[in-house]
This record gives sequence, C-alpha cells and structure tokens, in this order.
Amino acid sequence: MNYIDYSDHFGVDGFNAFISYRDQDYANLTNRKVFTTNLGFDVNELVIPNQVHSKRVKMVDSACLLKETDGVISNVKNVVLSIQVADCIPLFLFNPISHQFGMIHSGWRGTAQCIGPNAIHIMETYGDNAKDVMAIIGPSIGQCCFEVGPEVTAQFDRTYSIKGKNDRMMLDLKNIVKDQMLANGLLGKNILVDNQCTCCEKEYFFSYRRDGQETGRMVAISGWRQSSF
Repeated sequence: MNYIDYSDHFGVDGFNAFISYRDQDYANLTNRKVFTTNLGFDVNELVIPNQVHSKRVKMVDSACLLKETDGVISNVKNVVLSIQVADCIPLFLFNPISHQFGMIHSGWRGTAQCIGPNAIHIMETYGDNAKDVMAIIGPSIGQCCFEVGPEVTAQFDRTYSIKGKNDRMMLDLKNIVKDQMLANGLLGKNILVDNQCTCCEKEYFFSYRRDGQETGRMVAISGWRQSSF
C-alpha cells in the first residue's frame, strides 16, 4: 500500500482522507492524477493549488488550478482537494455535520501567518461551528529534526523551541498548529496528530530538509469517493 488512510478518524461513510508515501514524486501532475484515480476519486474534479507558503485559503466549488494558494476548502461533494508536502504539515479539516472540508499546506511561514486559523474562520463564515470541525495534522518534520535560526523562532512563543547548536533552536511545528486549532475553537478530542517525522523516516517520506531541492513531494488528498454518490 502506497498511502496512509485517515478516513476512519472522521467517521463518515464515503468521506476519505489519504497521504501518499514516497513511492513516486507527486509534484508530477500525471503521478498525482493516477494516484487520485487509483483511490477511487474522480480525477476530473481535482483541485490543485500552486503553493507559495502563504496564508491564502480559497473556497472552491469545482475542479481548478489555483495560483498562489496554500489552502482549499469546499462544501461540494464531488470536489476532490489536494496539496503537496515534503516536511510541511498537511492539515486535513472536516466537519462531519455540514460535510465542509479542507486541505491546508502549513509550513513554518504559513503557520506564522496563521493559515490554519484562517481556514477555520472561512469555514465558520460558511456556517460551521469550530467545535464540530475535526482535524488531522499529518506526517511532517518533527522537533527532532527541525533546526531553525533565531529569525524563525522569534515568530513563535519560545515554549515551542528547545536548544539546538549554537544560536539554533529545534522548533515543534506540529504542536504550534495543534494549539492554533485549539485556540480557534476545535476540541482536543477532534484533533489527531501523526507524530511520524518526514525527515527521520527516509524509507517512507520525502523531506526537503533532509534531501534539499531535488527531493520529491507527497500528495495529501481528501473528498468523497465516486462510489459514495
């Protein structure tokens, strides 16, 4: 199996959430479309954002290519959402009552700009109550490997960092995002944190921090399979 299946966390028949392993480079659009089809989604309904580490989140109601966007939300059943990651956090969002759902690319820059809370705010604008929203913080770089300089740690509360080498610090991005979700109304019981570190686990994940610009990308996908319509 070339993916992790998080669908059971959301507990609604027909709604599915997956992230690939590093079997292929899913920055390649053909690979991404084949993966989407193999999971039972309608590839013609795939939403593909061009990610730029921003806080920009867009509501979508049909398949599209989006410029300079790092989060996508939909309340349309046939739409399939996707993002690509290689250390940054894939944040899955789903409201099992309204069936509104989102996929958010939350690296340190997006996290510092509060892209996750921005997504929750948009979902609330479209009628959701944050306490009903469920979240998954997927595989991403762990504090064990995320050594950053003072210009990065200064953007977050110091309690999320431990001492690294010289003036460097080890940043706990997953817990920052989790606490952002809690601070914006999500319930702790509705948040699942996958503690796998993409940098440590070379066998399973691509990692920009470990391998540099030549590394590939995993793809995270959520939506309703065609068989559920």
